Amino acid sequence: MDPAPRHNLLLWLHLALPLAATDADALRTAVDCTTEELTVFIALKDTIASEEESSSDGWSHMQRRIAELYAVATSHSPEHVSVDIVPLNFCAYSADDMLPYKHSATLVQSADAMLPEWWPSEMHTNVKSCSCCCQREYPSVAQSTRTPTPWKSFAHVAVGGTFDHLHVGHKILLTATALAATKRIVCGISADALLENKQHKDYLESYRTRELNVLLFLRKIRKNIIVELVPIVDRYGPTITDSTIGALVVSQETLPGSDALNVRREELGMPPMHLLPIDLVAASGQTTENALKISSTAIRAALAERSRQ
Repeated sequence: MDPAPRHNLLLWLHLALPLAATDADALRTAVDCTTEELTVFIALKDTIASEEESSSDGWSHMQRRIAELYAVATSHSPEHVSVDIVPLNFCAYSADDMLPYKHSATLVQSADAMLPEWWPSEMHTNVKSCSCCCQREYPSVAQSTRTPTPWKSFAHVAVGGTFDHLHVGHKILLTATALAATKRIVCGISADALLENKQHKDYLESYRTRELNVLLFLRKIRKNIIVELVPIVDRYGPTITDSTIGALVVSQETLPGSDALNVRREELGMPPMHLLPIDLVAASGQTTENALKISSTAIRAALAERSRQ
């Protein structure tokens, strides 16, 4: 492996259940070789136990695996390294989408891994293997397209939040939303007026900054889906004005209050939304709470403390 640090680094993981120690080691190694941005491409369909399992089990395995990978990266990475987990089967990338990374190295966890055909040819010459693997030629596989999933999908899926100082918890929530939708994501973002009572509000990012960060992240996860960003000015947001929303992705903290949204929709003669919870528990069954339970409030508090120092 080239020991020289890279600004942008790509990691290709071909995963199987459960998360192997070599996969985790490859992720940590990639973090160590990155100075700012690490993008991890995974073959998501191989992270699901079985296509015969129930849709709820499939959803649980999917979002837990995403959380598990972020937990490994977060527990090991320094604060200045941004890690994004991109499901290969759904991102719908093309060679043009990879141009910002054309001078990046690609770390490959397994000598048997196959790079997708949209991987630019100039990046093939930069392919490196992790220390446990031998460098070799990597044949192409079919271009990434959305594949059938062992969890229920919906044409229009909503998610909401403040999305201040976009962190790992936000990324898991947004990734799961992108994987649940087939046509459109409706993302509600708290308007500035709703955040007046937030702790350390002087360190809140502006609505436009938060909106841009959400859009850029969702575009990195999915290239072939409509993204609609809506300012939230009340507790309901677009869920009571858009009857086409079929599902709402929620965190465990907001799940209890989400039932009120369906009550209001019923009062307005709208169909109920399916609630898709994110539990931040690893696919192996071990909690990732310590690694993943980060909040925007804690980030603002840290920024405030640094300012005082």
